[in-house]
Amino acid sequence: MAQKMGLGKFDTDVCLMRKFRWLFFIDGICDDGTSALPPDKGARPSLNFKEIEVQHLNETIYFAGKPEWKPVQLTLFDLKMNKNPVFEWLRKQYDPCDDKGEWKVPEPSVWKKTARLKMYTGCGDVMEEWVFRNIWPNNIEWGELDMSSQDYVTVELTLRYDRAWTTACSG
Repeated sequence: MAQKMGLGKFDTDVCLMRKFRWLFFIDGICDDGTSALPPDKGARPSLNFKEIEVQHLNETIYFAGKPEWKPVQLTLFDLKMNKNPVFEWLRKQYDPCDDKGEWKVPEPSVWKKTARLKMYTGCGDVMEEWVFRNIWPNNIEWGELDMSSQDYVTVELTLRYDRAWTTACSG
C-alpha cells in the first residue's frame, strides 16, 4: 500500500498558519494594531523550565522547576508620526526629556502593560491569540542608518514579560 505524502488527510477545520498574518497589540500603546508602528518581524513566546536535579541512589533524576519566559523580539517599521508610540512608552518608564533632574521611578503599573499577539487566517479571523502579562521594553534599538542603503528604517524592541498564555479563539 502506498504511503501518502505531504500534509495527509485533515479535518475541514484545519488551516495552516502563515508567518505574515499577525499583529501585536499593546494596551495603551497600540491598542488597535494599526495606529502604531507597523510590525516587520516578531515572535511567539519561548518558555524554558529550570531543571531541578535530584540524586537518587546511583542515578540523577530531573524535574521541571520554575518556568522562565524568554524575552520576545519585535521589529517595527519606523514612520514619521506626531507621537512615536515606542518613545511615548519609553517616557512612561524613563523620561530623558526631564531636564529638572527630578526623575523618580514610576510605578510599574504605569509602564508594564498587557500585550496580545494575534495570528489570522486569510479571511481575517483570529486563529491563535497569545497574551503577554506585564510586558515592557527591556531594550530599544532605533536602528542603523546607512547612506548607501535604500532600506526602511526600523525600531527593534526586546520585550520582557512576566508570563504568557494562549487563549481559545473561536473562528
